[in-house]
Parts: sequence; structure tokens; C-alpha cells
Amino acid sequence: MRKKILLTGTTGFIGKLFLKKLLSKNIEVLDIVRKKNINNKDLLALKKKYPKKYNTIFYSKYSDLKKLERYKFDCFINFATLYKNKHEHREILEFVNSNILFPSILLDLIHIKTKKIINFGTMMQHSSNDDYSPKNFYASTKSAFEMILKYYEKQIKDLKIYNLKFYESFHETDNRKKLIPTLIRNYKNQKSTDILSKKLYLNIIHTDDLFRAIFILLEKNLKSRDFQLLNKRNINIYNLINKFNFNNNNKIKINFLSSKNIMKPRTKTLKSIPGWNGGQDIENKILATFIK
Repeated sequence: MRKKILLTGTTGFIGKLFLKKLLSKNIEVLDIVRKKNINNKDLLALKKKYPKKYNTIFYSKYSDLKKLERYKFDCFINFATLYKNKHEHREILEFVNSNILFPSILLDLIHIKTKKIINFGTMMQHSSNDDYSPKNFYASTKSAFEMILKYYEKQIKDLKIYNLKFYESFHETDNRKKLIPTLIRNYKNQKSTDILSKKLYLNIIHTDDLFRAIFILLEKNLKSRDFQLLNKRNINIYNLINKFNFNNNNKIKINFLSSKNIMKPRTKTLKSIPGWNGGQDIENKILATFIK
């Protein structure tokens, strides 16, 4: 039987990649998109290519979402998020609206007729050995929404809820304002990049591995729980850049701001998804992207 998936965040980088993946697998998708994005070229192209499998509810106010009550879904996958490492007080309402209020309204409308929920948190919610120790305000809003998910899990006996958490993700076409895409852009534009420390480590999974994890959860009937998606190896940025510069005449230009110790990403906080292995050679995939 063909699955029907509700998606949010399809105007974002990862959400759009996953939307394409679902449609290519003959899976029916309904996504929720702000009305201001009604002419998004990428989404319009997908609608033209998959007219029978892809539909959208555009909204300008939350009452526009009430029509969701008429649908049944195999899964609601929440890619929508507002991320900033630091916040100002004037941004608090925006964080709450994006990371708590919006997904909570969707959840309330669809939870009775939905089998599974896949939500994305962050390993920044676990910055120490405590179950919840948010590193920043963004991470605290993610934790707040997970508490709301717990409420709905108790209300609906057979509803399965999965929170997937990772540090960083990467794809060869990545255009986000994150460190690795910024390094690649600056290298190709012959610009220098400022990096916090020579002792900066990142834990990065490829988006293909992320999507493989999602499909495992779609296919298997696992118990509700939080899962971590982590690469087996952390990448030291200093070593990565030295490796590239040693083998190439055109060098990556870097300005390291310090040599201070930075806490390495923790790799044994939560359980991994059974059958999932995120051990792709992400370092060489990143290095190859510099010269494509």
C-alpha cells in the first residue's frame, strides 16, 4: 500500500532534498508551506513532475491549517525549524512560533489519524551528561516541543513518536550558512575563512544516511524513543584542511582565531536506530566537494 506522508520544512535545504527522495519512491506527500512561498520554483517544478503524488496546503494564518483534519497520514515528518546559535530577546517569539507553536498546532490537528511522528531535535539538547541540558535557546525550544510530544504519545496508545538528534549534516550541494559549505564557497571564491580554533571538532552525517534512518523508521514498527544519528568519527577541522592543502596547489585559506580546547561532540548519549550505520567516509566526501 502506498504511504501518505505529511511534511514540513520543504522550503529548507534538507526538507527539500527529502521531498524529492519521497516522490522518487512513489510515496504520496502533502506539505505545509507559508503562502509567501507559493511561487517557489523548486516546489513548482516538483508539482509539475509529480502532479498525482504531491500536494500542498499553503497558509498565511494558523486557521488555514484546519483542513488537515480530513486527512489520514502514515507519518508526519517535521523538518521545520528556526536555528540560531545565539538569540536576542526580540527573536524569542519567532523561536517559539517556529519550533513550538507551529508543530504543536499541526500535531493537534492530525494526531488521531496519524500512525507515526518523526521529529528532529539536536544533540545541543544534551550538552552535558544530563538528559536535557540545552546549549542555547534554540535547543531549549526543541526540548519544549518534545515535552508536548510526550503528552500526545500518552493520549494515543498506538501513536509512535521518534525524535532524531544529530550535530551536523552535509550534502555535496549544500548551500547553508554552516561551516563546511562556507569553507567550500570561500575556497572557490579565493576568500579566507575565520575559524574559532584549531581544536574544533565536528560530527557530521551525510544526508543520505539521515534519509536512510528515516526510511528505517517508516518501515519498521519500533517503539517510541529518542535516537542519535552520529558518525563514528569526529572530524578535526585543522587536520581536514591540512590534508587538503598538502595534496592541492590551490590552498584553503584559513584564519584560526585561537588554539583553545573545544569540547568534542559526544558520541554515546542516546541509542542508535537498529540497523542504521552512519559511518560513511564523510571526510573524503567533503574534500572531494572542494574541487568539483
